[in-house]
Amino acid sequence: MQPRERGIRGRSSGWRLRAACTALGLVAACLSVAWTAASGPASAGPVPLVSSGGGGSCTLMLDQTVWCWGSNATGQLGNGTIQGSMTPVKVSTLGPATDVSVGQSDNAVSAFNHACAVETTSQVQCWGSNTFGELGRGTISQYSNLPFPVSGGLLALQVSAGDGFTCAVTLARAVKCWGDGNDGQLGNGTFTDSSTPVKVKGLDNVTQVAAGYFHACALESNGTVWCWGDNTFGSLGNGTTTDSDVPVQVGIQNATYVAAGAGDSCAIGDAPGDLLCWGANNVGQLGTGNFLDESVPTQVASLSSGVQQVSMGIDFTCAIADIPQAAALCWGDNGGSGKLGNGAFNKPSSDPFPGLVFGLSQPPAGGPGGAPVQISAGSDHACVVMTSGVVLCWGEGSSGRLGTGDTLDRDIPTPVIGLPVAAGSVNSVAAGIATSCAVTSALDVKCWGQYVGDGSGVLSVHTSAVETQPAATQVSAGWGGCALVHNGGLSTEVRCWGSDKNGQIGDGLTGIDAKQPRTVKNLSNAQYVSNGGGDNCALVHNGGAWCWGYNGYGELGNGTTTSSNVPVAVSGLPLNLAQIAAGFEHTCALLKNGTVDCWGSNNHGQLGNGSTSGSTTPVPVTGLTGVVQIAVADSATCALTNAGGVQCWGANLFGELGNGTTTDSDVPVPVSGLSSVVSIGASDSTVCAGLSTGQVDCWGDNSVGELGTGTVGSPSMSTTPVTVGGFTTSGLVGMSAGFGATSCALNASQQAFCWGDNSVGELGDGTSGAATDSGTPVAVQGF
Repeated sequence: MQPRERGIRGRSSGWRLRAACTALGLVAACLSVAWTAASGPASAGPVPLVSSGGGGSCTLMLDQTVWCWGSNATGQLGNGTIQGSMTPVKVSTLGPATDVSVGQSDNAVSAFNHACAVETTSQVQCWGSNTFGELGRGTISQYSNLPFPVSGGLLALQVSAGDGFTCAVTLARAVKCWGDGNDGQLGNGTFTDSSTPVKVKGLDNVTQVAAGYFHACALESNGTVWCWGDNTFGSLGNGTTTDSDVPVQVGIQNATYVAAGAGDSCAIGDAPGDLLCWGANNVGQLGTGNFLDESVPTQVASLSSGVQQVSMGIDFTCAIADIPQAAALCWGDNGGSGKLGNGAFNKPSSDPFPGLVFGLSQPPAGGPGGAPVQISAGSDHACVVMTSGVVLCWGEGSSGRLGTGDTLDRDIPTPVIGLPVAAGSVNSVAAGIATSCAVTSALDVKCWGQYVGDGSGVLSVHTSAVETQPAATQVSAGWGGCALVHNGGLSTEVRCWGSDKNGQIGDGLTGIDAKQPRTVKNLSNAQYVSNGGGDNCALVHNGGAWCWGYNGYGELGNGTTTSSNVPVAVSGLPLNLAQIAAGFEHTCALLKNGTVDCWGSNNHGQLGNGSTSGSTTPVPVTGLTGVVQIAVADSATCALTNAGGVQCWGANLFGELGNGTTTDSDVPVPVSGLSSVVSIGASDSTVCAGLSTGQVDCWGDNSVGELGTGTVGSPSMSTTPVTVGGFTTSGLVGMSAGFGATSCALNASQQAFCWGDNSVGELGDGTSGAATDSGTPVAVQGF
């Protein structure tokens, strides 16, 4: 048999947390999640567990169900279809599970090609591609889109899916593998495939197995590590580059954890928490500070203690370590898709030193923002589980592999939406001018205030959340709202409702208000939508930015000042963008290189280009780099940088620039005293920031309590950040403010709270009228 082409790419393996830990602040329990090197099979703990592969991921939930998202060309989502999903779908016919592992393929079309789970009965079930017999059914077939038991009565403690093959630790603590054996990765002394489990030779008392691309490694109870299969780049760790069809011992002692990638491997070894890696290192994926391959275990730079877990993707590696608090780190190839999670899509393009993942290193012990407890690296993306139970992903977003409801690449961790959560929880919240909305845990949109889109009169006041739009994953509010709606698989459209005074519904009509959502014309495959009140904008997959509605100041960005009741393309922007933020008179876009372009009105310098002259096409903001999120206020703009700080520019009458003055600025100025910021939102003349500690700080106007400090109108404003009282967020879940004077955010339990203006019920707390404005966050009712 001719050898198959060998890649230098890695897979997700070794995805489990090694030790017990404490769930910070919110969960007062000892967290013993899943597999530990000495404790046997996984057990559902107080947080989910995630496993990432090529084109998606799967999560084992607390109720022992398994949910998957992303590519599904070979049935790897396990839900009985071959239709991909940008949000999690439940794996069908699978019994309660204790372990799940997602495999991967070097075939870009099939992406992660199969997955396997261990049920509470110890039976192993697999689904997805079966090209090499990796499902263990005793046959070779195209695929199975439903779980199917591995043949031979295999009972296992743990399973690990590789590229076209699978391995499991049996109840007897041996290892059995099946599927592709062309490189000896089945470990049974042959280089042949097997569609049924075969025993790996010479291994006893195994506590963990990790299947890589074309090789595998196992950890024995005495701390010895063994590897077998492809050794082109030294991934077997025995000082050679000779393939082996039986296990060879790695030169490392007292190991507690092992992970396998493409041509690389890692182990937590000799000293407690010490991380050593070996194999391919062409883009620094070993983390040794250079780009030299290593055929023996080599020290990872700066991680000689405190490492809890390691996981290997395609040419990059991620870990959780105490430095001194739990932090997530990644290194290696950044791929242009942001898979290092450092807030830069391709800076550096490759890094041989471990670097912090954005927002996942700052919370102090006991902080409500939570801490990372389990990490998994896929091919071009990674996911992490926080102590709050939130699952976050970053990197390449194609095929919906990040579970965020779109196909946008993300260079910072972003919440997976649609996983089963506690009743009353919501995925996101958006405050508008007269309307506030949220995406519920069931992926429906509910709104409150006026223009809510439920079929009632547009000016009817709703003081609690009412159903507006089903099957939606993102919403933005103004005088009404716009939602990103799913039509099945990866197909999306945008629907808007509310005021249509300027054609902002986008359906080709003008002046006909929408009592219910109406479809925006000529806008398919949208990824993100932003409501600016009189105008709206959206990002389209590989199609740039499109805007519609009022254009008196050039805020549509097409070189004119002519309003449009259908979307028009914004001129001069790249086809792939990170974010767009539509304002009342100006609009800004975040480019993937970390810079910002703005267009429209500039009377207060809100375009940030060093002038006060408006522009009908995008102009770059002066001197601004490393941006990960933008927020547009009435006549000001703010940007969150990958250093965790905030810079603002434009109008400053109410101190909305946060720099201690009331002087406008036509270039960015730093907000005073802010650090560790992970999300921002801007309203009419107030800006708020969510910190990784869970704290929310606001600055600017406070005439109706929009600072959230407990008072309404006294003080009337603050020119520097002040802390919202009695409220904490779950960090990266984020917050929002609208173009009215209302702010909303999710608390640490993902429940929606709002504060500020309540003249038409925008707070959603069952009241309305100016007398009920609130300077304190109040819970939204109706979920």
